[in-house]
Amino acid sequence: MEHSSSCSTNNNINTTDGDSNASIIHVRMIIISVVVTTVTSLVLFVVYKLRPSPFQQRRRPPKTFAFFHPYASGGGGGERVLWKMIQFLQQRHQQQTQKQQQTQQERQRDSMQQSNSLSIDTMEIVIYTIDPPSTKEYELRNDAEKRFDVRIPNPIRLVSLESQKECLQSKPFLSLVMESYGTMKLAQHALRELKPDVFCDTTGCAFTFATVRWMCPTTTIMAYVHYPTISTDMMLWEWNKHDDDSTSSSPSSLLLLLSRRVKTIVKLIYYWFFAICYGLVGSMADLVMVNSTWTYNHISSLWRFSSHPIRIVYPPCRVPDVVDDSFQSTKRKRIVVSIGQFRPEKNHKLQLEAMSRLLTNHPELRSDNPSDPVQLVLIGSCRNEADQTRLQELKDLAKQLDLEDHHIVFRVNPPYTELQAAMTDASVGIHTMRQEHFGIGIVEMMAAGLLVIAHDSGGPKSDIVQPGVSGFLATTAEEYADAMYQALTMDKEADAQMRTNAQQSAIRFSDTEFDKNLDLALKTIPWWS
Repeated sequence: MEHSSSCSTNNNINTTDGDSNASIIHVRMIIISVVVTTVTSLVLFVVYKLRPSPFQQRRRPPKTFAFFHPYASGGGGGERVLWKMIQFLQQRHQQQTQKQQQTQQERQRDSMQQSNSLSIDTMEIVIYTIDPPSTKEYELRNDAEKRFDVRIPNPIRLVSLESQKECLQSKPFLSLVMESYGTMKLAQHALRELKPDVFCDTTGCAFTFATVRWMCPTTTIMAYVHYPTISTDMMLWEWNKHDDDSTSSSPSSLLLLLSRRVKTIVKLIYYWFFAICYGLVGSMADLVMVNSTWTYNHISSLWRFSSHPIRIVYPPCRVPDVVDDSFQSTKRKRIVVSIGQFRPEKNHKLQLEAMSRLLTNHPELRSDNPSDPVQLVLIGSCRNEADQTRLQELKDLAKQLDLEDHHIVFRVNPPYTELQAAMTDASVGIHTMRQEHFGIGIVEMMAAGLLVIAHDSGGPKSDIVQPGVSGFLATTAEEYADAMYQALTMDKEADAQMRTNAQQSAIRFSDTEFDKNLDLALKTIPWWS
């Protein structure tokens, strides 16, 4: 017994020593990373402040408008924002061109001059992407119309950075710094291929601004921010994630907890310095647009070194400009639908757990009749092999939770028409991402007349869902299960009223409203008229 106890103690000591050595190496790497990142950001920010503003050097409309969007062929909400911005710019340029033609023709008539050619300003739309060089631009335009119902009338130019896509690979260590550095390298290769008049980042890669300002000092930098790279919520989560480990009082557990706490404090210092650098490079943008109040609050506190205002431009959602009250809830099936890419942060696992809780707590909803089941339909796209693997893990989890096939359905990369049909048939919409920056899928479900259950955080909480009026908010699997049961068993009058409220609320996020707000934001730039 004593020998066994002694061996166990020695093993614990060795384990603690090993953890300590690893923590020391970790701390050293973090310190080096913090110093390098901070010094580099400060130097670039000082250079940026000393150089003349692009606004002072350019008064004419830009000829080249480039979007930094490596995953342009993706099927998420960020890609819909990209294509809607391109559509708006092309339509606006076409209107300006027609006005120029009319004005020049009138001038020629007044001066009695004959000319076969007119001097018309041209504008080229460019996308920096990691899609292969063989990708045809019309294929992406057709795909945008098919997936997002966004028609791009005129050709665009693709600058392929496929040979440099390893710059975007996730890093296991010091991921914030290393991955940000990777975006800077990718931007460097992009600017070597083409130097635009306007550089617009629509993927949250703020460190690319430093590269742009260094290589193209007169280029106007714009940003549409979906989600801050770092936030106070992230820091708070890091501090609280080991709270459950403090229940044990054994010496080895206390030593391990202390080691983790020290590591957490060092990591928080690292996050704090990174946040300063993130604020410095973000403040280099000439125009910043954000997608929600939640994102606005975080970006305003981080990008505080800029004199330019930050504008809230809600993302464009496929919703009508007026309320369509033709829906009839009595015709809807007992289907709960989920819309979102199969990414880890979407937390589809919570949806499966909530469905399992619902059927366990209310066995009367578990039907052996496949024609009228309470069903969870998960609709989303897979970007890569990692998403495919995650999808298979969800299917395996559904079996482990004893969810029969007629209770769970997966639909991957469906066309827009199938998505519309699913929202017409379903009665309830579910969304489980924590700290969702906005939630385009939530708005589209509300516009379709669904009773929506979203996570009680982020954009859904601050901008979209009013609990008990236009939908429900939840956090845990039990809360989601309760909300689903309430939504599925509401009386007809309350059911119809909530659906109408949801549709009326969704109008704020229509394509038309997006165009108006984007135009207002762009008017802060001198060359936009």
